[in-house]
Amino acid sequence: MNETIVENFTNNSNPLQILREKNFQVPPQSKLPEGDVDVASLIRFMEQMNLPKFFMALPDGRQQSKTTYSLGSLALWAFATCVFRQGAKNALHTTLQGLSIEKRQGICRFLGITGTEVPHYTTVDDALANVDCEKFNDILLALFAQMNERKFFYNHAATLLPNGDYYIGTDGYHLHTYTQPHAVDKHGHNACPYCLPRKRHAGTEREVIYWVHTAVTFVLICKNLTIPLFLYPLKSQQINANQSNDKLKQECELTAAHAVLPLIRNRFPKLKFTFLGDALYANRPFLRLCAKLKMDYIIVRKEKTLTQLGRKCDELAKLKLYQTAYSHQERVVRKKATITRKARWFNNVELGDGLATNVLRFEETAVNLNGEEKPQYKGEWICSKRLSKTNCIRESERGRMRWNHEDFHNTCKHRGFNIKHDMARANPNLLFVWKFMTCIAFFVFELFSHCTIAKKARGTRSLMKFAKDMLQELVNIAWARIWESAILKKSKVQFRFCFEDGP
Repeated sequence: MNETIVENFTNNSNPLQILREKNFQVPPQSKLPEGDVDVASLIRFMEQMNLPKFFMALPDGRQQSKTTYSLGSLALWAFATCVFRQGAKNALHTTLQGLSIEKRQGICRFLGITGTEVPHYTTVDDALANVDCEKFNDILLALFAQMNERKFFYNHAATLLPNGDYYIGTDGYHLHTYTQPHAVDKHGHNACPYCLPRKRHAGTEREVIYWVHTAVTFVLICKNLTIPLFLYPLKSQQINANQSNDKLKQECELTAAHAVLPLIRNRFPKLKFTFLGDALYANRPFLRLCAKLKMDYIIVRKEKTLTQLGRKCDELAKLKLYQTAYSHQERVVRKKATITRKARWFNNVELGDGLATNVLRFEETAVNLNGEEKPQYKGEWICSKRLSKTNCIRESERGRMRWNHEDFHNTCKHRGFNIKHDMARANPNLLFVWKFMTCIAFFVFELFSHCTIAKKARGTRSLMKFAKDMLQELVNIAWARIWESAILKKSKVQFRFCFEDGP
C-alpha cells in the first residue's frame, strides 16, 4: 500500500466502538471473511491500482506553504463523490457536514488526511480548477496500461478478449444545453471553448441561439466488462456548428476518432486492437486510418453507406458459387426456442482508391415452442479480417459487442454517477475535470465489482446501493473497526475476478 496512506491509517486509528446511524444497518451480506468491512476492500483495491499515487502525481501549482490538503487528497474527495454514486458534490458535502470527530475519521483516512478536518467542496474545486482536465485522460490510460503490465487481460483473455483482441468502441453523447453562456469574459461574451453554438428557427423572427456540450468516449469493450479509456470533449473551433444535430454528432465522433485513436495506438503500439463502429465509420478515410494504425475493424454497413460496395455484394450473392461456398448456417437449441443463424460473406471486395474490405451479412431467427418464427436480428458489417465458415458467426458476435457501449453511457447518466450534472458551470476546465473523474470512478468500480470479494460483499444489492452503503460504512463505523479488516493488514493481497453474469 502507499506508505503515506498506511502511515495515516496507523497514526489515526483509535479503539472506538462501531457507530451506527438509526437509519443505517450494515446488511448481513456485507460480512466478509476474517471480519472485513466492505469499504476496506475498496480501499485496498484502490491502493492496489495505485490510484492515490496517480492523483498525487498531478501537477500542483498552488503555493505549498499556504495549503492544508494535498492535491491527491482533494482529488480523492472528488473521486469519492463519484465512486460512492453521490450524483453531486453538494450531496457528499451534506453527508460529511456536521459529522462528529469520531465519524470523520473514516472519510479522512479514505482521503489520506492526517487529522479530522474534512475539506469543503469549494477547496476541492479551487485546487482542481488549476489542473488541466486532459491530465485525467493520462490517468485513465495509465490505469489501463497498469492492468496490462500486470497481465490482467492476458490471464482472463478467454473470457474478456475474444480472439485475443482488445475491442475499442466509441460514441458521442450530449452532456449539457445552455440557453445563456455559462462562462463569460469581461465583455459578457461566451468564454467556454467547449460550447458548440446551435440555432433554432434559424433565419426567422423566432431564431434562438443556444449552446451545447458534446463529448466522445472511447471504451474497452469486453464480455461483461466495459471500461473507459479516453474522454474527448469537443471544442467549437474543431467542427462546423452550422449543421443539423445528427450531422453535428457525426462530425464530432469522426473528428474525435481521427484525433484519439492515433494517441491510443502510440501509447500501446503492440496491442491487437479491433475497432467496433457504427455505420458512421464505414468510409474510406477512416478505413485508411485503421490501416495506417494497424488496427482491425468490424463496422456496421447500412443501405446508404458505401453503396457501390453494397451493389457489388448483391451481384456476387446471385452467383451459385457464393450461395454454396460463401454461406453458412447453424442452429442452437434453447429451452424456449431454436435459434437459426445464417451468414453470407464476400472477401476482398474493391472499394476504389486501392482499398478493399470484407463484408459479412448476418441474420438470426427464432422458432418458439409453438412453431412461430420471429426475426431476431439482421445486419451487415465490413470487416478487416478475411471471413470463412469457421469465423463468420464469431465475427457477428464480436460486431454486436458494440452495444455494450450504450450501457456505459446509461450508467454514467443514471445509476448514481449523474455525469450530465454540471458540477462547476462557471469554469469550463473544472466542469470537465468532474466528467473525467466520473470516468475514473467508473473504471475503478467496474473492475472492483467483478472481484470475488466484492461480489460476495455485495450480495443481492444493486451496484448503486452497494456503492452508497460503503460511504455509510465510512461515516458510521469506527475507523478502528475498518482498519482491523484483514484485507488492510495483509502485506500482499491477490484479488481474484469472476466475470459471470449476476452478483
